[in-house]
Amino acid sequence: MQVSLRAIAWSALCFSGLSACASQAAPVKSQDTAAASQHSPAEKPTSAPADPSKTTVASDNAAKSSESSAAAEPTHESKGDGLRKASRPPTELITGPNVVFVFNFKESAVGIAAQEACERQAADNPRAVRECFDKARSQVPVESVRFVKDKANQYWWVTYNRYKGNLLKWHRVQFMPGQETDSSISLNLVGKDKGIAPLAHVPHSLAIELPNDYSIVIQDPELGKMAYDAKIGLMEAD
Repeated sequence: MQVSLRAIAWSALCFSGLSACASQAAPVKSQDTAAASQHSPAEKPTSAPADPSKTTVASDNAAKSSESSAAAEPTHESKGDGLRKASRPPTELITGPNVVFVFNFKESAVGIAAQEACERQAADNPRAVRECFDKARSQVPVESVRFVKDKANQYWWVTYNRYKGNLLKWHRVQFMPGQETDSSISLNLVGKDKGIAPLAHVPHSLAIELPNDYSIVIQDPELGKMAYDAKIGLMEAD
């Protein structure tokens, strides 16, 4: 009976002061909403699913970019013999005022052939192989070569050979610089050989390769490829 009287009293109060009743009811709704928000987490926006076609295109582009980068970088096999190319024009390199190119028998065609022949003859005797190789070297009198630019701006190809212990100017032929690339030059030989052992027939040209700044290779008509190492200061300017 007490509950009924209380309900009746509350209804009467709300009827007489409707605005007050409404103001009391509002906080209840706010509390209910807050409670509901604690039990139901707010929904977070989700990103749209990735387009499979766009993903495939991106992967293809990445693969092509990787392939292009790999192609741009030369592999070890694409570097040829691995020797660095000459850094300056061949004419400038070979005609340096103090440069002498000393014959490298071991790296030349005649030296390589001699080494193979000596190893076949005395394969089990290193000393005999060395003596055989030294003997083969002594049979090739070539010692060094120079390419001289004189005061009159004339170019000369000069070879030095050893004869009875003396170093002599074996050949001395004038030349004009011919066709030139980054690592080679052709010398156009002019006139007669003015050395102490002149060539009976001076060739029209002399082909020279420059694999780097410190060596040259000359194609000899009789001895094949002959390698030379650049040396500085061995001789005075000619």
